[in-house]
Amino acid sequence: MIAAHSEPHDCTVLFADIAGSTPLYARIGDAAAFLLIESCLKTVRREIEGQGGRVIKNTGDGMLAVFADPNVASEAVIRIHNAVTELPDAASHKLAVRLAFHSGPVIQNADDVFGETVNVAARLLELASPGRAITSAEAIRQLRPEWRALAHPMQSRTLRGVSRLTELFELQCESTGDLTVVQSINLDAVDAVELRLDLGERSIILNAQKPSVRLGRDPLADLRITDTRASRNHASIELRGDKFVLVDRSSNGTFVAIEGEKEFVLSHEEIVLRKRGSLALGRSCGETTQLVHYVCL
Repeated sequence: MIAAHSEPHDCTVLFADIAGSTPLYARIGDAAAFLLIESCLKTVRREIEGQGGRVIKNTGDGMLAVFADPNVASEAVIRIHNAVTELPDAASHKLAVRLAFHSGPVIQNADDVFGETVNVAARLLELASPGRAITSAEAIRQLRPEWRALAHPMQSRTLRGVSRLTELFELQCESTGDLTVVQSINLDAVDAVELRLDLGERSIILNAQKPSVRLGRDPLADLRITDTRASRNHASIELRGDKFVLVDRSSNGTFVAIEGEKEFVLSHEEIVLRKRGSLALGRSCGETTQLVHYVCL
């Protein structure tokens, strides 16, 4: 196991998250869902520790772990997906895990890890699909050739809270020989995720069939806001894996009020929309009548 450190050192930070866990509770009940998710988390932990990783903490229906080397993190990713795929179904529901890892310096103690490397890994997880893993160029550069061959480049992005452009790669986990093959998993729960947007009398449902929507002053926008503080191509909402991501591209920002939380402004950043709430383009939610209301279904 990796020893704890109080001084900065390089390692690979991995985040794991069980996909579709929220609708699972509604579908099969709290008690049955808890047991299924708990079994899955124990499986993930076993595979992480089996490759020499150290589980730092649980993160809701997922966990945070660290590895000394991205090569062993890649091996753990393969083994996690395989092990979770082999878990028995519950009420015809098949679980899958979203994974992301990034390499760089961290501050690590017995209880937690800190630093930009951790933040980047967490943002990468927001982009990961069930049955796949997202990683960074920093990790890819340290991988052995057999692992690099499984990494497919994605479009570079500016991650939320990260000022620089991040080069992204998806670990497809498909190979032959000694490496295990992991196929992409289609989940009923993931396929069924939906987001409803309401602007006045107009409503739009986002799902696998309609995975994105544009907001702004442009007459061709899916949800048009006529406020002059709104940009023509102000923002978009995209389905990524089982999450809906709000992307701001505007001059004056997108104001977000998630139910039960303090309003904040998004400026050339991205967030995952949670629960329900309101969006306002270019000005505070309390200062406009052109509010976009959303609810995760």
